[in-house]
Amino acid sequence: MPLLIEMDLPLLRAELPEFSADPVPFVEEARRQHPWLARSAVGGYIVHGYHAAKDIIGADEDTHPFYPGFAQFYDAEGTGWGDFISGMMNACVGEKHRRLRVSVQSAFSPKNINRYRGLMREVVSDLLDEWAPRGKFDFADFAANFPITVFCGLLGVSSDVVPRIRDALEAQTASVSLNRDLRDSILAAYDVLWDFADSAIREREKSGGGTEGLIDTMLASKAAGMIDDTEMRQNLIMFAAGGYDTSKNMLSLIVYILLEHPAIWERCAEDIGYCRKVVNEALRFSGTSTVYRTAARDFVYDGVTIPKGTMLILMVSMAGRDPSVFADAGHFDPERKNASQHVAFGRGEHYCIGMHLARAQIEEGLQLVAQRLRRPRLAGEVLWRPYMGVWGPLELPIEFDPAPARERMPA
Repeated sequence: MPLLIEMDLPLLRAELPEFSADPVPFVEEARRQHPWLARSAVGGYIVHGYHAAKDIIGADEDTHPFYPGFAQFYDAEGTGWGDFISGMMNACVGEKHRRLRVSVQSAFSPKNINRYRGLMREVVSDLLDEWAPRGKFDFADFAANFPITVFCGLLGVSSDVVPRIRDALEAQTASVSLNRDLRDSILAAYDVLWDFADSAIREREKSGGGTEGLIDTMLASKAAGMIDDTEMRQNLIMFAAGGYDTSKNMLSLIVYILLEHPAIWERCAEDIGYCRKVVNEALRFSGTSTVYRTAARDFVYDGVTIPKGTMLILMVSMAGRDPSVFADAGHFDPERKNASQHVAFGRGEHYCIGMHLARAQIEEGLQLVAQRLRRPRLAGEVLWRPYMGVWGPLELPIEFDPAPARERMPA
């Protein structure tokens, strides 16, 4: 069986701005040379094929999260951020991961998340009341205000903190782009986010807590001996960062996609059920996340020997373009029968605990945006975030015909 490091593999330059602007032709060219594997210029190997990404991301005994590798990459071991990125729930495996996950999972159940759909609609409606009359704005900037405000509601804290922590959240999620120039901003951002988490938890403890928010869930788990003070704060930072960039970037990406599909846009304004189909197909078509894993031991996949310690960059956001699984993969079709096979939320023990929150936010946001921003069209150059991180439009200038708010259509 061929050893990974001895294989003649294509070089996939996912770190280039040109790739971020349009990754599809690069991936298609790499696929012609190897069906699922490529070399990366920043180290490690890129997995772009659907079956390989799906199988490897769920192979918990063969691969582990790469997060401790980020601390090493940024020479940040022993710093507050280094301890966080190496010890948070998503970085852990085995019993510690299960303990931390169980301590919060009830807050992210579908039943609990659905209770916040009214808040989601309220937040988006308030934003649209302010922004829609302009007739033209940067949608990526607009979207940045939405998920974090909802998250504050989920926490049970005031959204007044949003302006203070937005830049810190941006810096935190940028850490996975493997850019050493960001080291100082990442460490400084962590200090801001730690202060936010610490203050939010202390204020909740002082007030006696409640019964419904994420902080309340963690306080109950602490009382039961499942989680300690540091782990609570690390959880809060992790969830704030994870729920911020992915949701807003995905909503912006969907709007970008639908600029070329006006009939779909119009139907989204009328039917929340159809919005769910659109979101599902969008997650298949072009997700926002790249997943990093480390080979926990030597293992063989599809005849390839992958040595222990190898960094694997799982391009789950392009796996949905694999033509061996998705017919006419470049065509956006909300009625696609197998769209739900996407791997945007991962698999295995580390599947995204916040996926129900992300889906709900994007669905509710998409319908209200489609109702208030009629006939949207591009109004300038689209700028893109680095692909190897949390991808999506950095700037998405659009113009549209403003429409007044209307009563919510029945589900």
